[in-house]
Amino acid sequence: MDSWLLVSDVDDTLLGDDEALRHLANRLAGAEHITTVWNSSRPCASLRASLAENEALPTPDYLVGALGTEIEIRDTGERHTAYDEFLDKTWDRARVAEVMDGLGFTPHPPEYLTRFKLSYDIPGEQAYLKAKEALAEAGLKTHIIFSGGHNLDIIPEEAGKGRVVAYLHDWLGIPAERVIVAGDSGNDVDMFIAPYRGIVVGNASDALKQMTEDHIYHARAHQAEGVLEGLIYWKVLREKTE
Repeated sequence: MDSWLLVSDVDDTLLGDDEALRHLANRLAGAEHITTVWNSSRPCASLRASLAENEALPTPDYLVGALGTEIEIRDTGERHTAYDEFLDKTWDRARVAEVMDGLGFTPHPPEYLTRFKLSYDIPGEQAYLKAKEALAEAGLKTHIIFSGGHNLDIIPEEAGKGRVVAYLHDWLGIPAERVIVAGDSGNDVDMFIAPYRGIVVGNASDALKQMTEDHIYHARAHQAEGVLEGLIYWKVLREKTE
């Protein structure tokens, strides 16, 4: 059977309905042809805590955290060091912090700042544009994410919730045509790139519901049940007959 890579968001995509999550977990348990990746904006340490606290959440093959800047193997906390080395090639954290400090923006608390992610509270879109211009003028290669009208995340140019998917399927040797991505919110949009097969769960935000491309399936069911519905639609799992 062909190998598949399933990359799913966590909060409100997998989590939210424990019974549905157990149903999905039971189907994935015997599916050796599926490599699983939970991909969250939360740091991997927070994802490991969710795995420890919620027995319904299955342990994936890989955890991706902090907006695609961390990859860890299962729930061990072991870093995928090759990815760290890949991001390090163009990332100058100290210089990024120096530029941002010069603009006078307030950094988020230390627990939200990681080796490959700096986050700030800023006073609106004009401040975002100012930061973007300042980083470009300094010759820094970064990926800037502005959200909520005041949150600014700065990560390496090659990182992001979508870009890490490309890294993983290439590193694992799984063709892009056999990548399944699942999500519920605007910060998952970058994952829904053809030829990946997309699953938009039924409780998704408008940002995802508005995507109508042929490679995206809109599930009727919510959260984990929607992910399962999509896996059956894309024929990664068979419809279960009882």
